[in-house]
Amino acid sequence: MSKRDLITFITLSFMWSLSFVFYRIGVPEFGSLAFASLRVIFAGLVMLVFILVKKKNREGLRKNWQLLALVGIFSAALPFVLFSLSAQSVNAGVLAVLNASVPMMSGFIASTFFKDRLSKKQVLGLVIGVIGVTILMSESLFAGNESAEGLLAGLLPMGYALLACVGYAVGANITRSYLYHVSPVAITAGSLIIASVLMLPVAAYEFPYGQSISLQAWVAVICIGVFSTAIALIFMNQLIKNIGPTRATSITLVIPIFAIILGYVLLGEALDTRAVIGSIVILIGTYLSLELSITKLLRS
Repeated sequence: MSKRDLITFITLSFMWSLSFVFYRIGVPEFGSLAFASLRVIFAGLVMLVFILVKKKNREGLRKNWQLLALVGIFSAALPFVLFSLSAQSVNAGVLAVLNASVPMMSGFIASTFFKDRLSKKQVLGLVIGVIGVTILMSESLFAGNESAEGLLAGLLPMGYALLACVGYAVGANITRSYLYHVSPVAITAGSLIIASVLMLPVAAYEFPYGQSISLQAWVAVICIGVFSTAIALIFMNQLIKNIGPTRATSITLVIPIFAIILGYVLLGEALDTRAVIGSIVILIGTYLSLELSITKLLRS
């Protein structure tokens, strides 16, 4: 990995970890659906430039719009809405750790539905990851809630985040299996533009008209759309090209570290022992499921 790639890797980790902080700032004022919709729309507007300036990207969108629509729904529209719902009560660090389970879910879906076999190490990683998620949810699962409503209220926010990860995993497998011949920029641009068109009526309907939206909330939704979505995905595509998808995907192991620190510093979120332990277990499971080697990751 070159110094330039390492800088890109760290920068991208920081940009994506900030997205979970932006959720916590913007969602309370905009509402979950409006915030998620605006995120997609701002990202789609940025990526529209790449469609307009390069013919190859336009052709990729025109020839594959049906599949790109599916990728846009599973990898953008649905996950953004679900993470926004989760962000109402789950702190930024835990959201980032749950997001790190995407590679595990992607491997499971690839093995189950796309006939990609998992190694023993990957299966072990999946099992450890599930244990980590259980630890994160343990307060709601084993706190002795007297009613089913109380249990559901405790688990539902994290369930939203996990469903969002399933969406990311489905979108990734569709891309890998059916869009391998399309350039990464065209895939990103096409999926985000189509997703933004689909989410435009939702944004118009759910926007909190008549309510005063703070400058902080507007900055959060613009930054998460432009920097933590559109530009971040461009960086990710470049990183995949330079160092390969496996090492690039390992960025999910670094994002939670930034997110937990930023949540603590910027939002005053507590460093809960249960969350820290669960996070570590999930990261170990993700590391194993990716079949990564620290030595190889640091080697050029």
